[in-house]
Amino acid sequence: MYKKLLNLLKGNYGFYLSLVFFIFPLVYVISGSYPKYTLPLTILAIASYIGMLYTKNRVLVFIEWFYLIAYISYMTIVLYPTNILFSFYLSNLLVWHFHDKYFTYRTISFFITINALTLYMIANPKMNIADRIILFIFSFICIITYFTQKYGYERNKLKNERLKHNEHINLLLAENERNRIGRDLHDSIGHTFVMLKLKAELAEKYLEKNNIEAARKELKEISEISSASMTETRSIINKLKHRSINEELKVISDIMAMADISLDIKTNMTTSPSQLVEWTITMVLKELTNNVIKHSNANKCNIEINESNNNYTVIISDNGNGFENINGTELSSIRERIKLVNGVINIISKKSPTTIEVTINK
Repeated sequence: MYKKLLNLLKGNYGFYLSLVFFIFPLVYVISGSYPKYTLPLTILAIASYIGMLYTKNRVLVFIEWFYLIAYISYMTIVLYPTNILFSFYLSNLLVWHFHDKYFTYRTISFFITINALTLYMIANPKMNIADRIILFIFSFICIITYFTQKYGYERNKLKNERLKHNEHINLLLAENERNRIGRDLHDSIGHTFVMLKLKAELAEKYLEKNNIEAARKELKEISEISSASMTETRSIINKLKHRSINEELKVISDIMAMADISLDIKTNMTTSPSQLVEWTITMVLKELTNNVIKHSNANKCNIEINESNNNYTVIISDNGNGFENINGTELSSIRERIKLVNGVINIISKKSPTTIEVTINK
């Protein structure tokens, strides 16, 4: 029973918590401030609100929606203007449950209701100035709340879509890396094992024929092949640990293509950097391009790598969001890592385009 209740409430905790505000009309009925007939009206409004969270029947949702509008309108006009605040329930449903766009019947009826109630009550000569001001303020709050919720929902939606997109890219990259490792192992170690097996079988046959010299020759070749295979395996492992600059640029190019970002790469390097410097440059490229993909919302990116007498310079620019403010603490992880090679990072332009320059000593 408890599990069934949890499954029923799953994903709707926020909607149920907001029901606490329906306590006020119920208390006012009990205290005598509101007529007793508003009690069943309020209970039916609560039932309509909850019903819209679960029913898939469009006709029933239509009836429940407009009953809730009628209830809010009646309570606002007949009883007290502050009841217009119950429009928050409509706003919550629009944004967080129905995910309605601006031109659906629910969204249009929501705005018509708030504006119609406001105009009617302000034009009502029986209302005093204080109530009119209160109603106007509360109506304004209802509308602002809707747009605030809408903005928050769209922002969360975009963030989740970006996370899913990044997860998809990471999966593709991992699959690509596994395939590359598999090819390297198959082409090198797989071939080596075949040779070792053949050589071992041949040595065994020579021993059966008491041809010791021929068997010794085969065993020596087995030893040489094993040593060469060990060296090649170490080389493969080192490549897995550290990519070259060209290999990293190839991976970045693939990632950018998956992310629908146009990429332009220019390199001007005449010498090969040391292993530490090359590792640092690939790390900088990886970190900065990951930021472009995950945070910038850019559709164009440029990478430029230049070499001078004393240093290498990496320049990355994009046409994305950029930085709102710069206080010197940005890109701290990169700043820490390039200290090993006396590197310096500068934000040349914070927006339109965003341009970052990293200088690394040779």
